[in-house]
Amino acid sequence: FSHGIEVAQGRKPSKSSGSRTVSKQNSRKPSSKRTASGAPAAAGAAAGGSPFPGFSRPTAADVTDLHKALAKVFGERRPTKGRSRRRDILDTVVGTILSQNTTNTNSHAAFTKLKTKFKTWDLVRVAKASAVEVEIRCGGLAPKKTKWIQHICRTMHKERGETSLEYLRKESKESVHNLLERFPGVGKKTVAIINLFDIGHPDMAVDTHVFRYAEQLGWMPSAKQRETHNARAGSAKERWPVVTRDTCYAHLDAVFPDRLKYSMHLILTDTRGGLPTVCTARDSLAFEAGAVLVNGRPLREVVRERAAARKE
Repeated sequence: FSHGIEVAQGRKPSKSSGSRTVSKQNSRKPSSKRTASGAPAAAGAAAGGSPFPGFSRPTAADVTDLHKALAKVFGERRPTKGRSRRRDILDTVVGTILSQNTTNTNSHAAFTKLKTKFKTWDLVRVAKASAVEVEIRCGGLAPKKTKWIQHICRTMHKERGETSLEYLRKESKESVHNLLERFPGVGKKTVAIINLFDIGHPDMAVDTHVFRYAEQLGWMPSAKQRETHNARAGSAKERWPVVTRDTCYAHLDAVFPDRLKYSMHLILTDTRGGLPTVCTARDSLAFEAGAVLVNGRPLREVVRERAAARKE
């Protein structure tokens, strides 16, 4: 749940096709954005646009070129066709809450134990907090996470008469953000994941990997650029905010082409078959003259070297 989706095991794309199919419970392709009124929104535009007005990177061409180069190595990611089963949205929300401040192994164990003990979210809603805590303790922060999970369940039941978030499938991208971000423990990344993979709205979810890569590529303003810009800003609206994961999300979601958000998110976050397998937190990413570089070396060279090291 750290990336909101179960991805196929990583492998190099075939020469005849640079695409890779991704196993996903909701097989619908990302739909065009809608405003709260249901009218189409401009492609690639976040609800409020970029929080860094005048910052020119990345352009749509920058993103397209990087995606093309990465897809040659890791494969383009596309939704699996023909799967009719949809993942429950409340499952995703709870799963991402459980994934916070722990490992994927521990969070999956906590989620499995919780679902085994309580067959429905309505049973979680009415359960004693201590009973829920016991099941999710292996994921850490059990008291806090229990409070968040039960608050969501009880709020949904009070407001809508059922312990479910499935009604969000009919809401606009922006409405999904507003309706879910009011809950403690649910941030922009979680909501963007739900939009992108469960509902079908193009939404550029930003995790620690994406945030790190964006800064290394110069796709976010540096501290010096921000200081210089703000010293010249004519009004408060023109000033650039502090660079955080949330402001990075708002910027990338505004400038990334909608058609690439699904594939780019997965390539940049897949810890089994994507860029993080060769460009970790200890490494540096660059993109120069159409070439992807890791620590100054060509990406394919690094991929081959690390694959050989794993075989030894």
